[in-house]
Amino acid sequence: MSKRKSLILFFIPLLAVAVFAGKSERVVSFDEVGMVVDIRAFFNAASSEIYQPAIQTDDGVSGRALVTASGIYTFLETPANAKHLKTVQLGTAVHVKGQLLKSGSLLHIESLEQVMEEPEIAVSAYAGAEGEEVTLQGVNKCQCGLDVASLPHNCQLGHLHHLEAEDGRIYHYLPFLKGGDTFLGTGSHFKAVTIRGKEFPGGYLLVEAVSVRDE
Repeated sequence: MSKRKSLILFFIPLLAVAVFAGKSERVVSFDEVGMVVDIRAFFNAASSEIYQPAIQTDDGVSGRALVTASGIYTFLETPANAKHLKTVQLGTAVHVKGQLLKSGSLLHIESLEQVMEEPEIAVSAYAGAEGEEVTLQGVNKCQCGLDVASLPHNCQLGHLHHLEAEDGRIYHYLPFLKGGDTFLGTGSHFKAVTIRGKEFPGGYLLVEAVSVRDE
């Protein structure tokens, strides 16, 4: 066997390990106490906007988020997460263990327990965020097409959309006004889009303008 071929065969396993490590680092263990909130009514700066009545989903997942001392986290829209959240009332303090996709603050629940003592969280600071003006480019994808690494994902609870930006980060639409159409993928399902609006903590977007790009 030639020396060159030997080197190639030696480096292929190392490359595979490196690729796997890069993938696995995107998902980390999650173990925090926080509060379950209705994200559709959480941010004060968006409270004057109008809901799209057609997207008042009853899955118990897409309208909820977990607010902790470290940030705001979105629940993956899966039957398993819906089962965990089924009996949890809004404003309830919970201890959640699971797996987190760092690039989208997307959370897969492995265990959830209600706690009696209210956690120390700067909820008012999160809720009072003014939002940062942003212009983002990416693809509007429902959950079954998102790159969520090893986490469970499907669209059994509905083809609800998120923005997968060009850098791989995943953003979540607040279902107000034009954000309602992008949330449902109306005219933009798996299409390249440019989104202009405000970004809130947790990667939530208040959409002011959206354009579909031909690529």
